[in-house]
Amino acid sequence: MIDTTPYSHCECRRMGNTYPVCQSDLMLEEEGKKVRLTLRAGEEAKALVLDGCVFTDNDTKCDAMYLFRGGNSKVVALIELKGASDIAHAFAQLAYTRKHRHEYKLLKEALENTGPGIAMEKAFIVSNGMLSKPKRERLENQHGIRVNEILYSEPSSKVPDLRDWL
Repeated sequence: MIDTTPYSHCECRRMGNTYPVCQSDLMLEEEGKKVRLTLRAGEEAKALVLDGCVFTDNDTKCDAMYLFRGGNSKVVALIELKGASDIAHAFAQLAYTRKHRHEYKLLKEALENTGPGIAMEKAFIVSNGMLSKPKRERLENQHGIRVNEILYSEPSSKVPDLRDWL
């Protein structure tokens, strides 16, 4: 079982969520940008609200994270839900969360303590905009973070599923 103590109050729930970004236990949404994670038998995951719950200060942070465990793999996936005009800022938010947030490190360690193996770190931007490959590479180098995917999301499109990148 994935232990999120002392941040279990920040978990998205199937019903009765108190955080607007939580659409269900494993679906996140902000201003029409949505992402979900579907599970297979024997897998478990939790979605946690970072901005406004785990992190309540004014420092840079991303919106949410998934903690995933299945088979021999463990993944910590940072999520930033972003409009088309501000994708560049999303790189800074993801990088700062990964490199400078103590709470992130504690949650990653908690996932690693669920059994053998080290958790892989991944980062995703969910947006209705896209970047050219050179601009994306420039932002990754500038912020020292590899963004696994910029997932396209708008109300008329299918909700992206992180399952495809785990």
